[in-house]
Amino acid sequence: MTCVQELITRITEALPGGGELRPGQLRMAELVAEAIEQESTLLVEAGTGTGKSFAYLAPSVAAEKVCIVATATIALQGQLVNIDIPRVAESAGREVAVALLKGRRNYLCRQQVLELRAASRSEQLELLGGRNPDNDFADLLTWSEQTTTGDREELDPAPSFEIWNAVSVGADECPGAARCPSGGECFAEHARLKAAEADIIVTNHHYYGLNIASGGALLPEHDVVVFDEAHQLPEILGATCGTEMGGGRLRAMARRARSILTDDKPAVALDRSAADLDELLRNSVGDSLDIKTDLLEVLLNARQQAEQVIAALRKVNPPDGSTVAARVERVMKITTRMIDDCDELIGAAPSDVVWVDGTTAAPVLRRTPLELGELLDEHLWPEKAVILTSATLSDGVAVQLGLGRSGATSGKAPSGSIERVGSPFPYEELGILYCPTDLPNPNNPAHRKATHDEMIGLARSAGGRMLCLFTSYSAMEEACERLRDELDMPVLMQGDAAKHKLIEQFKEDPHSVLAATMSFWQGIDVPGESLVVVSIDRLPFPRPNEPVMKARRDRAGATAFRDVDLPRAQTLLAQAAGRLIRRATDRGVVAVLDPRLATSKAYRWDLINALPPMKRTKDRTEVQQFLHELTAEGQAD
Repeated sequence: MTCVQELITRITEALPGGGELRPGQLRMAELVAEAIEQESTLLVEAGTGTGKSFAYLAPSVAAEKVCIVATATIALQGQLVNIDIPRVAESAGREVAVALLKGRRNYLCRQQVLELRAASRSEQLELLGGRNPDNDFADLLTWSEQTTTGDREELDPAPSFEIWNAVSVGADECPGAARCPSGGECFAEHARLKAAEADIIVTNHHYYGLNIASGGALLPEHDVVVFDEAHQLPEILGATCGTEMGGGRLRAMARRARSILTDDKPAVALDRSAADLDELLRNSVGDSLDIKTDLLEVLLNARQQAEQVIAALRKVNPPDGSTVAARVERVMKITTRMIDDCDELIGAAPSDVVWVDGTTAAPVLRRTPLELGELLDEHLWPEKAVILTSATLSDGVAVQLGLGRSGATSGKAPSGSIERVGSPFPYEELGILYCPTDLPNPNNPAHRKATHDEMIGLARSAGGRMLCLFTSYSAMEEACERLRDELDMPVLMQGDAAKHKLIEQFKEDPHSVLAATMSFWQGIDVPGESLVVVSIDRLPFPRPNEPVMKARRDRAGATAFRDVDLPRAQTLLAQAAGRLIRRATDRGVVAVLDPRLATSKAYRWDLINALPPMKRTKDRTEVQQFLHELTAEGQAD
């Protein structure tokens, strides 16, 4: 038995109530240990219940390597820091220093708070975006005097965007601890110093993506990086290595400039450009754009006005180390970054997608690079072990990350082959995959009403305990109106409260129904009797006009459906189905209310084979009987 296998065995024996060794976990741990030893890249799909966190943590601890674990969800970060890493360290019999590190914008800035406190009321209103400082700022000030971390996650409810934006700074704005009067008490700097001394650093995909984009400036040197929930990585890296520009950003910069400069003209000009940009973008939300004519003129004007702000700031000569000097430095940084981003948008490469995100009230212009290969060749794959893992990992992820492509720089890009270790769960005994074939196809106007009827029947048979997942807000809202009319049980809907609050309510009331869209398809964990049905309104194929996906299709040509649309649908569908069976004792039904899963000869088996191998049925009576039995068992317990 290898040292990694021995460590996994000790971890398993130390689990509450004992545990049993899982072959998939042992196999994955050996693969990770080999990748660490060879400083190579590993893509490994590990089904639910494999115990993948121990499978990648144990080899890193055993090898005494500095490891960064990047995840997509806050819940997993908390589990790693508070439960999994301490358990591995205890079983290994060694001290393991752990740090949780987030982007600078997640931490309260003491200097910003001091400046806001000292500002006049009119300045406070300006910097807070019109929010009343008496109402919205007072509670945050009280918290600022009590917190030891300055982490926004401590605040419940979360502060408004305007309030938090006024008391935090991004990496593109902060002058650094050495040039800030409050640098010695900086929460973000303390978190970075702790990370620099840690053996294992837990962060998020977004922050690691910014580290790649900055050429490695944000994170300490490390030997291993693990991307858990790696199926989300290409999308997040595309965002962090891209560019964004919106009217809100220009207005925020104008507010900062106005708080320092006596001449109001540059700030007024920026506000005008913000309004012009919003006006140009608001009718194109969800569409791709070319940087030309009117849009090019607005960007060039904004760039010119930013240069005027810098010229005016250079005439301000505050004493070194003063509060005014820190404010000038911050505005100089964000203005310089804005100029750089204008240049990136204006000079977007042919392989970049320039498109409009956000809402009509707050549109945002984005540049998303489709070619990540060269950047990752330079700043990710070489000289470290890279582990990419998820319960669902498709070949499409490897393609989007530039793995296995021909012509890779100096052979740095690893192959895109994926190792797969199975789940230990006996899915055939635990769950049913139900697809009623008598429903209308989704393009039929009768489809929504028919799915509502199915959801109502399933909820009644299960006594609630149902998560209804939708591919659009309109479908969710229409269904909830019907469910609330027909069901004698609470129907919770995304948007009624914060995400974590809704999940808490759903767990606490086992007779409730929770309806949600895409952000709930992955990363939520509701084990036990609170959830016995997951319904999915339709197969999650991307919208035909979704800008980034459309650009990927155009590049793929004749194989677009197989190379772009199908892998995305496989991943999302598998993630949604994965919400049901979270523990070996969970049982229930995944109901896909789209008959194409059972009838499409072109792709049904591609989708079915991506799902957990549950028993399959189209028989409504069989499903109702199964749910009645589960309800009776729960009542007996």
